[in-house]
Amino acid sequence: MKALVVADSDSYLKWAVSRALDLWPAWDVEVVVVANAVTPSPRQRHDAVAGRWRDVEVVSVADVGRIIAGGIDLVLLACRGPLISHLFSTVLADAAHRPVVAAGIPGLWFPPTERGLAFRADVDVMVVHSEREREACQERVTEGSQRWGLASLAAATGYAEPLPDRHVREGALVFAPQALVPRTVADRRRLLDGLIDAARAHPEVAVVVKLRGGDDEAQTHREFASFPHLAEDAGPLPANLQFARGALADHLVHARGLVTVSSTAALEALAAGVPVLIVGDFGVDEENLNLVFAGSGLVGTLDDLRALRFFEPRRDWLAANYFHGAQASDWVAHVEALAANPAVLARLRAARPAPQRERGPRAGLGRARRRAQALGAADVWWRRAAMRSLGAAVAVARRRPRSRDTTPSS
Repeated sequence: MKALVVADSDSYLKWAVSRALDLWPAWDVEVVVVANAVTPSPRQRHDAVAGRWRDVEVVSVADVGRIIAGGIDLVLLACRGPLISHLFSTVLADAAHRPVVAAGIPGLWFPPTERGLAFRADVDVMVVHSEREREACQERVTEGSQRWGLASLAAATGYAEPLPDRHVREGALVFAPQALVPRTVADRRRLLDGLIDAARAHPEVAVVVKLRGGDDEAQTHREFASFPHLAEDAGPLPANLQFARGALADHLVHARGLVTVSSTAALEALAAGVPVLIVGDFGVDEENLNLVFAGSGLVGTLDDLRALRFFEPRRDWLAANYFHGAQASDWVAHVEALAANPAVLARLRAARPAPQRERGPRAGLGRARRRAQALGAADVWWRRAAMRSLGAAVAVARRRPRSRDTTPSS
């Protein structure tokens, strides 16, 4: 069977490759990045793929349509909500003839958001990453018109046994920053100050801020008050405080611990046997996107950061939160069952509520806004429409008679 995995941003591409590896080699899999508002740069694509897959091509929405028309059994949408909406209204508009469609979120998604679910309401299989996430999604979507498949969000296939001594590693402290949290400039400065204090107190330890993009590179979420920018106003920095790029896995090889507020990087670190510190000074709640870590045993403070204290997770937290056994991952089985049973797939789609049709000028503006959010500068249609409008305006201006008033303008 053939699968097309469509990604848009750097974080979604990293997740897309992980899911492509779930399918391969039983499936013939192609991974592409669709040109959109947050197309990752070549360097971002390189870091996201991290040697796990062959080169990933950047294609247009029209190219995606042509690939699907050539015969595809599964389309996995590793995309942000607005682009998913746009793809359903264009290349996936024919519900009767489209292949099985799956989608997922590349990070921690607990509790699931109504907006995220709404964008993916027409998906046949939603990929989630923990039993807890699956239960929370099923509670919010009660129509029974989707399947909920489980996958692993960690890079490794299993969880390493806890380190006998969490200070046994002598490598770097790796910090995984995020675009959205902490949510205020003041809190982001407090977090940077904690990293600077740790670097000064332990000059023998490299403190690495692992960046995912530069000023000229798009990310899944637009970052405000980036840590490199904040560092410009922080005075002289310790020599052992570094800003670095590259695949996270490469930084974790010799890391003594990973620090974050809520990043999925924490799961990748745990899977690699690296202890973790979830900084809880700004809150452990839905607003800080880290509610799932409550009760994990990983939450600490900025003082723990300064002291280089990292933690191992509670064993009772692991199974329900992202570290289920490999045999529990069943999203591929759900996809294969639907692909092999068109009648079941048709009944599943028929059970969904009919989409609300937008009408009138406001509806047109809404569609245009979502299209702009999805495609940004990659929207060829928008540029052509703008050129047509400009051409029409120029033509009208040329047809207007010239004024006979020869009075010089003031």
